[in-house]
Amino acid sequence: MITIAESAFMARSDSPMTLGRTLAALGRANPVVFDERMGAPVVLRHADVSAGLRDTSTFSTKFYGMGPMAASMIAHDGPEHTRQRRIHNRFFSPGASRRYEERIRPIAARAFGSLEGPAVELIEAAIARYPMQVFLDLLGIPDEVGDQGLAWVRTIISWLGSPMDESMVAPGLRAYQELSDYTEKLVEQERSAPSDNLLGEIIRAHEDEFSLESCVVAVVSLLLGGFETTIQMMTATIGSLLLNPDALAQVRADRSLIDGAIDEAFRWANPSAGLYRLVLRDTEIAGVPMAAGSMTYFCIAAAHYDADAFPSPETFDVTRSPSHLGFGLGPHYCVGAPLAKIEVRAAVDALLDAYPDLRADPDRPMSFQYGARGFVQHGTDAVPVLL
Repeated sequence: MITIAESAFMARSDSPMTLGRTLAALGRANPVVFDERMGAPVVLRHADVSAGLRDTSTFSTKFYGMGPMAASMIAHDGPEHTRQRRIHNRFFSPGASRRYEERIRPIAARAFGSLEGPAVELIEAAIARYPMQVFLDLLGIPDEVGDQGLAWVRTIISWLGSPMDESMVAPGLRAYQELSDYTEKLVEQERSAPSDNLLGEIIRAHEDEFSLESCVVAVVSLLLGGFETTIQMMTATIGSLLLNPDALAQVRADRSLIDGAIDEAFRWANPSAGLYRLVLRDTEIAGVPMAAGSMTYFCIAAAHYDADAFPSPETFDVTRSPSHLGFGLGPHYCVGAPLAKIEVRAAVDALLDAYPDLRADPDRPMSFQYGARGFVQHGTDAVPVLL
């Protein structure tokens, strides 16, 4: 057993590699280890992590059904998950995604193209508000709702990330109800005056079996799933490029490599450190018993530094084949991945357009940890740069 004091999930480092590299080294000798900090057996090898994420008949996300996400796609497996997935795929179609990108690029240019330098901390200056600015525009929500929307989402996500903390329950429930009530009004307004924005796409995707509740759940799920995760995905991508100047120069010279940089940052910097799953039936992983009703943690960070899956894992390579597990795997692969990548690509493009000399601030090095910004992700609380 790994005690809380010994857990790699408690450590800080000046490199985002440290978490994955440390856990992968542990996994070479012990494929599954109980980590007291995570409160569950941690699965460390790529083959076992990828197999477990695919096996929804044994390892389930149904534990989300006990909280505010009970009606959402992530809380279901089988036919209900397939039904909701089919609907979600409609409003993330290639055609819809192209329309979203046309709207997002000007938002990114405004958010990242007018920073006041020469020294800037990017999260506070732009990154933290950017995903909400995108959602406000795509959903047709008035700008003045931005601060309230941020407060609702942060409160709910804090609750979801600490479900055993009773002090989080009442504020989380209240914020969830207020956000749902507000979203319900937006859906009703959109139905009476349809548009071609994301909210319109969501409503049209539900038309065959329309219910107000289903549309509200879809919108709220997108807000919760696409807020902090996109922030950490963005900081991982920008942070990785800043820490690897040769790769940054490659991307500056050839913007078609931005997608490769995003995928490699998801592997190298590990914003998605891992995923919990509920064990549905007695089983074992690498010879270690897993009892039905228990929880296990599939450690994506360790899998990303498994040399059997990723040769030279410590090398940040923007041309590496994009086989990372950062968006999950199998039936629960992140349905919002296309939108998240559009947002990050637009942000990186805007930064490189506006600041061709962008570089890390040597006097303020980044620091990486699990639980960055108070959420259950791996990343940094600050990205100091020189413009």
